[in-house]
Amino acid sequence: MAGNMEKAARTFSEVIGAGESEQVREFSGFDVATQWADMPDYALAAFPSGPGQSGQLLKQADSAWLSRPRSIIFAMRDDTAHGPLYLSQKVTPRQASGVLPQASRQNRVFTLTVSILVIGFISIVGWLLLWHVSRPMTALRAWTHSLDNDKLSDPVPDFSYPELNEMAELIRNSLSSVQQAVDRERRFLRHASHELRTPISTIRSNIELHRKLTQTREKLADEQSIVDRIDRASLTMKHLTETLLWLNHEPDTPLQSEAVDLPALIRELAGEMLYLLAGKPVTMEISTTPLSCTVPLVPARIILGNLIRNAYQHCWEGTVVIEQQGSRISISNPVELEGAIGSTKTAANTGYGLGLELTTKLSQQIGWHYTSTRHDNLHCVTVEIGARLDN
Repeated sequence: MAGNMEKAARTFSEVIGAGESEQVREFSGFDVATQWADMPDYALAAFPSGPGQSGQLLKQADSAWLSRPRSIIFAMRDDTAHGPLYLSQKVTPRQASGVLPQASRQNRVFTLTVSILVIGFISIVGWLLLWHVSRPMTALRAWTHSLDNDKLSDPVPDFSYPELNEMAELIRNSLSSVQQAVDRERRFLRHASHELRTPISTIRSNIELHRKLTQTREKLADEQSIVDRIDRASLTMKHLTETLLWLNHEPDTPLQSEAVDLPALIRELAGEMLYLLAGKPVTMEISTTPLSCTVPLVPARIILGNLIRNAYQHCWEGTVVIEQQGSRISISNPVELEGAIGSTKTAANTGYGLGLELTTKLSQQIGWHYTSTRHDNLHCVTVEIGARLDN
């Protein structure tokens, strides 16, 4: 607008001359006068004092906040060779050029096209960058999930970035340290368990030999008590050794199953645990039905032995009921009284501490269904044998 006004003023001065403009007149779409007082009323109302210096463009728009103006008034002074000229123009929507909407539409189409192309280009570049960065991360994740004992000794693959290679090396070293610790623990348990079997067998065989040798003479009460304590401790050590050996059992190794007379096994285990009831007013009831099944013998002995041992150990008075009906075995006993005399001492003498947690784990591993409930003052456990029944 300032350029158009300046051009119109220079053209007016050259063609018409300042002397011919004592009154306001219209030239090239602008109102032109040599005196500001001669300008139209809209210009005087908008700018009472007028432009103060040459080249100063004044603008007034009667618009509210964030709305289009109804009109825009421009005014400017230009000092020509023939003297100063004042120009003004009032722009309204009716005076808007018909070329402007077309130019505006063309500009919007061009802007929209360029914007779409730029957004598409940025999206493609971003996707390529993300793919280039995420591909090594995905490979690292897949490699981490595939790590096992065999792959821990293999060299770390190249993941394109030094940071990812360092992270992969740290992961492998950490897993290698954990695996080495687990292997050391397994070797210790395996070796200790195997080494313990020989002295335990020696202790138990010598106890039996001592009992046979003392059958011909009268035994003192203190001597018999000592022998019984040694016998109980050796039996507990035997069960613990079997449990440790089972804990070292490799998960991928198939379990060896064999035909078992279930009622005979239950009565045998119940008889081995009778020492836990010594000195307590506790009776025992065993009810079985004939059944022969094929089960893993060692886990079966550990599970049933743990359940019977817990029932005997935590029962201080009343009756322990062991019932076997087909493949279902239930063991119930009165709940141990809080602060009962001798409870801590008995638990310490047995040396048993693996508890029912191991029973639950073994039951799940060999496919037996195990439940434990407590009603009022009665604790009941039930085992459903999942095995092939022979009859």
